[in-house]
Amino acid sequence: MDFAYFADPIAFAYIAERDAVCHFCKSSGECLDGDNLAGLETITAVCLSCLKAGRLVDLDISTNQIPTSALDPKFGDPVSISNEIVYCTPSLPTWQDTFWPIKNGRPYRFLKIASKRDYASKEEFTGSLHECDDDDTDWLWDMLPDHAIRNMKEGQCDMSFYLFDFEGDKLTIWDAN
Repeated sequence: MDFAYFADPIAFAYIAERDAVCHFCKSSGECLDGDNLAGLETITAVCLSCLKAGRLVDLDISTNQIPTSALDPKFGDPVSISNEIVYCTPSLPTWQDTFWPIKNGRPYRFLKIASKRDYASKEEFTGSLHECDDDDTDWLWDMLPDHAIRNMKEGQCDMSFYLFDFEGDKLTIWDAN
C-alpha cells in the first residue's frame, strides 16, 4: 500500500496482531492497531485500504496531528493535505504525541526509524535535525544507533530518530522513551 506521507507502513507503523479485523470492511491481515488512534470512538483496527480511503473521517478518529497553519498554500490546499495526514496516513511510531514535521511550508514523507547508516556524515545528520534548539548535538549523534534499522522491532531503543524526506532533503525528529 502506497501512502504519500508514509513510505513503509508494514515495517514502521503500529500493525495490529494478525487476528485483528478491520472495523470497517471486516478484513484481516495488514491492519493498524486501533490503540494508536485518537478520537471519541475507539476501534480495534483499521486496514490500510480503509485508512487510505479516509474511512476514519466518518468517526472523527485521527492518526496524526499537524499544524495546518504552517502549511504553505502554494504547495497545495492546506486543509486537504492536513486531512490526508490526520485521517489517511499511518501514525508516526513515536512514544510522545508529535506534530507531523513541516519545513518551509511542506510536510515531509516519513521514511523510517533512522540509524547512523542513513546519513552520509554526522554533519548531514545534525543539519537534518528539525526544530532542535540544542547547540550541542554531538550527544544526539552518539545516541543514534550504529546498526541498520529495517523495522519497528529493530528500532526499539530508549531514544528513536525518525527520518523524513522531501525530494532528497532529509529531516529528522527525535523522541525519548
